[in-house]
Amino acid sequence: MTITLAAVYEGDGVLRLERPIDVKEKARVHVIIETEPASAGEGDDPTGWKAIDSLRGIVKDAPRDMAENHDKYLYGGLEG
Repeated sequence: MTITLAAVYEGDGVLRLERPIDVKEKARVHVIIETEPASAGEGDDPTGWKAIDSLRGIVKDAPRDMAENHDKYLYGGLEG
């Protein structure tokens, strides 16, 4: 039998289930712990913009028009 449900860890090895389950008392079970991701605003970056922003200015000797002509510098074809 497989049951998937949520629980809250209360410390000292205690997991408090969020709903009752139909399992005999003292029954041995196999537990797999999968934590939930941090709530929004706590370091999440679903769009990747925070990560990209952290790279701004990382190349110190980049040409002044690097952003505007990114593809030309990356793939070639920039004449003159």
